[in-house]
Parts: sequence; C-alpha cells; structure tokens
Amino acid sequence: MKSPISTLDSLTEEFTDSFPEKLRGPRTIGREAEHPLVDASGAFVDVSELLPELAAPGDLRPKYDAVNREQLVELSGTDFSYALEVGKGTIEISTRPCADLFQVEQCYQAALARLQQAANPREWRVLGYGIQPVSPPSLPLLTPKQRYQALLDRMGDEWFWYAVTASDQAQIDIARPELLTQLNTGLLMAPVIIALCANSPVVGGQLLGFASTREGHMCSTTPFDQRHGMPITAYDSIEEFIARLAKLDVLLRREGPRLLPEWGRFDEKMRTGQVDFDDFLLHDHYIWHSARLRTAYSTIELRPACQQPGDESMAVSALCLGLVEAAETIHAYVTERLGPNYWLRMRSWHRGVITSGLAAPEPAQDFLETILRLAAEAVAARGLGEEVYFAPLWQRLDKKENPAQRMRRVFLKDGMAGLLENAWIR
Repeated sequence: MKSPISTLDSLTEEFTDSFPEKLRGPRTIGREAEHPLVDASGAFVDVSELLPELAAPGDLRPKYDAVNREQLVELSGTDFSYALEVGKGTIEISTRPCADLFQVEQCYQAALARLQQAANPREWRVLGYGIQPVSPPSLPLLTPKQRYQALLDRMGDEWFWYAVTASDQAQIDIARPELLTQLNTGLLMAPVIIALCANSPVVGGQLLGFASTREGHMCSTTPFDQRHGMPITAYDSIEEFIARLAKLDVLLRREGPRLLPEWGRFDEKMRTGQVDFDDFLLHDHYIWHSARLRTAYSTIELRPACQQPGDESMAVSALCLGLVEAAETIHAYVTERLGPNYWLRMRSWHRGVITSGLAAPEPAQDFLETILRLAAEAVAARGLGEEVYFAPLWQRLDKKENPAQRMRRVFLKDGMAGLLENAWIR
C-alpha cells in the first residue's frame, strides 16, 4: 500500500500527474456500449450464458471475478471486449482506443455481430435501448458478483436500478492543462447529450414520465442523487474538484480481493490518515457524474446517453467527440450566451430534457443548434470525414424528436410489442 495521503495538495498532485502534459497526437476515442438482451416477450435473459460461445473462437482473454474465481466476467481482445454488467440482462461492448470514429464503428460492429450470432439461436434480442423495458429493477436481475452484493448492502434497493440501465459512453483522451475546462464543459453538456440521445421512456412495462428514465430516477429521486448528473456548481480548480468529491460518503472499502460496504465521508478518513490514493480512486469510481476524469486511461468519460437505436448507433460517440474537441469554444459560447447564471440555467434545462427530450424549451434561441454545429465543425476539422456520423443528430433536432420521444409514441400506439420491434437490433 502507498503511504497515506496527509494533505489535499498531495492527492490533487497525484491525480493531475496521472494525465500527460500534452496529447500524444490526435485525440483517440473508445466506446462503451451497454446493451439489454431480452427474450421474445421483452423479459431479461442471463447474458452470462453467452460468454462460453463468445469465447469459443479463442481470440479473447478470459477474466474471472476477484472473489469467485470460477465466475467468468469478461472477455477481452485486441479490438474489443465483453463484460458482464450489474444486471444479468445487460452486456457491455468496449472498443479499444481508436484513432477515429470509423475505427470505433468497425470494432463495435465486429463485437456486435458475434454477440448476435450467439444470441440468435436462443431467440434472444439485442436491444438498442437504454434500459430493460419489461423486467423491473429487482434482485433477480443482479449479477452475483461480490462487489455488487456489497453495493446492495450499502445502497439498498436503489442499487437495483443499476441492474436495468444501459448507457452509451465515450472515453476520449485529454491532457493535463485542459482538465478543468474539459470537466466543467463535459458536465455542462449533460443536457445537450440527453436532449439528443435519451432513449429509456419505458421500464417495467410502463411509462414513468421520463424521456431518460435512467437519468431521471438517478438524478432526482434517490438518496444518492448527489452522485449523479450535474453538480450544483462548476469547479474552480482541480483541487476544489477533489475536495468536493471527498465530502461525499464512501460506499466501499477494500479488504484483500473483496470490496465491502463502508460508511463515513472520505475527507474525514483523510484527516485520520486511513486512506491512500488508491482508496480515493475507488471512492471516485462510485461517483457517477455525467462527466468523469479517468486517471486509469487519461480520458474524460461522458456518460449520460442512453443506448441508441441500431441504425443510429454511432450518434453518441460522434457527439461526445465533438463536444470534447470544441470544449473551449463551447464553454465560452454557453457562458457568454447565458450570462452569470449559466450553470443554474443549464441545470434547469437538464431537468427539462430528462423529462421531455427535445420538446423541452431551450435556455436560449437556437442554443442546441449552435452547440451541435460547433461540435460538428470541430470533428470536421480533424479532416477525416467523421462528421457524417452527425446526420442522425441533425435529423432529430430538425424533427424535435429524439429516440425516447419516438419510442414513447410507438409504445402508446403499439404497446410493448411495438417497442421491442423498434428497439431490436437485427
């Protein structure tokens, strides 16, 4: 174990030193795509049953649970990996860090095709949707990993919500001098991403009043809502960012290979010399704000998007890359256009898009169109032709209808059968 951290300064220094002084070249991007799998009725299925078949070609390395050494939890290869998620019915496809969006799509499609090949003989469906549509959050969905049980013990029934959600996240590399700008801009862009990419209106077979139920529940209706979405204010420095995270309650602690429930604030444990940097990283890992700085990869992780429809699958990756590439320009636009109360106004819009998607009033005229244009121009400036992936986003904005609004309309007309038909990735 490293020496205990005695000051906030030392913790901040070790955190920032995890990022390079400058980018090693054009930004790379990786995609983490979570997909619900269901049977013909829409009920969840146990995706762990597919892992032996996914591993059969022999090109993926197996990884087993740290406590239950017989439980296969991940398969990783050169271009992509599969991992079990909190929910038995959800699998995550992660690509390698890619030089461009075309490579991301190639890696993802190769993984998706293998997954579909394994699922089809069982008549299981891979969904391009942001939550389990039929099976409600409950114990039967929980993957039996030791740390998931520990989080259930710590968080109670709220942890079951993590067993049904399916997000589409991006990991984009950043450098040390831009940490604060990227973090604040990434958090500011949560309502932009949700407005364009929400896709989880139906859960447990019901409309619950959200376009993004995964964000709506976690950001507003749980005792742990301070760990989600947009913080109350922007950060003034990375040191302040670390200090504010440290004021949140600890959820887990390490005991050998096991993760066990823990109580008390992290900063209180710092004062008694009970923690080191690895303990802080564990604490940080279980804070799920919409944008996260990830020391393990030297990236920013943008996470509020639901999983997308299959024919528009790359929309989130393209949008996130553009928001990161244009972060400085976008941040300047937002603060100038919205004025001193820009963060409060964006938080208000955040609540609106979670409920209503693109039907929510924007904080200023042509606001979303301007940000989307800045993001698309930044991607086009890379000179690789990746801006083609913005087409579905422009279409959604033009129609004022995102995937969640479309799914809500389909569900009201054709019920669950219609939703499943539209969410199914063939």
